[in-house]
Amino acid sequence: MSKGQLSPQRKTLRGPRGQVGYEVWGAGKPPLLLVAGLGSRTTLWGELPRLLSEHFTVLAYDHRGVGRSPGGAPFTLAGSAEDGAAVLAAEGMDSAAVVGVSMGGLVACHLAFRYPSRVRRLVVASSAARLTPHGERVLAFFASIFKLPPEEAGQALMAFAFSPQFTDRFPGFVDTAARLYSLPPEDLPGALAQLAHLRQGWDLRPILGHIRCPALVIAGELDPLVSAAYT
Repeated sequence: MSKGQLSPQRKTLRGPRGQVGYEVWGAGKPPLLLVAGLGSRTTLWGELPRLLSEHFTVLAYDHRGVGRSPGGAPFTLAGSAEDGAAVLAAEGMDSAAVVGVSMGGLVACHLAFRYPSRVRRLVVASSAARLTPHGERVLAFFASIFKLPPEEAGQALMAFAFSPQFTDRFPGFVDTAARLYSLPPEDLPGALAQLAHLRQGWDLRPILGHIRCPALVIAGELDPLVSAAYT
């Protein structure tokens, strides 16, 4: 049985907001756009794009300020949604299913609201509709671990995000996730800019009722990062 495309096409587009680096896995199948979380480049997704490319043409892009999407325009949620729409346009795709995780879920909602014709279906996972006091504490935690060496930061995030029972049961997964979430030093300024933008606050509630595509919202009952009550 096929396990999807072994390696992606790495591409770059240049638009009004600057350069955006992105990857494409597979071809000729229904398009699926992956939108990652805070400080994350496409490598966050690990093996997932390759596995999904058995069924989809998978696209993923680096947020402004990290990876192959250097500075240029300041990071905003709406601006990152514009970058996602530009990636779809560059690939000649009228619309796609869009999956956003954590901060990527906020971006995905902006994408569905601002570019409704581009989003066929929407999946939002582990994302809060607005900044809450708990969310402020989580962002303060991210500010503290961003000061650590990359490997230590990844391990600290895993210790915060997963219970001891989970890490004991799936040690291989946690080690892999820690490596994927380790922030390269060159990405630190961009990640801090994203963090500063989030700490100013957000509230998606005014736009959520205007999203017309089918949507699936995923929340973890025991998720320490994002309370299911505010998803």
